[in-house]
Amino acid sequence: MTRIESPKVPLQASPDAVRTDLADFTTIGALLQEGPVSDFQHDCTRCQFKVTGGVAIHLAKAPHSGDDAEAIRLVTEAPTPVKFSLSIWVVSAGEGSECQVICDAELNPFTKMMVEPALNGLFASMTTALQGRYA
Repeated sequence: MTRIESPKVPLQASPDAVRTDLADFTTIGALLQEGPVSDFQHDCTRCQFKVTGGVAIHLAKAPHSGDDAEAIRLVTEAPTPVKFSLSIWVVSAGEGSECQVICDAELNPFTKMMVEPALNGLFASMTTALQGRYA
């Protein structure tokens, strides 16, 4: 299992406000589309989009891990070529909160070399978009 973590970023919003906002796929779509994502579509429990290179990603909401810091957890569904989970973590920090995107992916060494830079870029752009959203 490969873990990919975005930088931690400060947000000018409470963890509860961020969690409520992230419960809506419209918000997640807005965050993703500020990065290398196109053709974002969603319903109440699933979303799909394309990343640079035309690779289609299908994600579904997963059960909460039980940790209060985890705002939302998404897992890939077929036909996504790479199996991974995506969690957005939000904790109290000062008068606002701190956020980080964490991905656990099943990658063989060759696939890791190919997709890790793209996933790092995607998750870093998500945290930057979150930071801008709550500035």
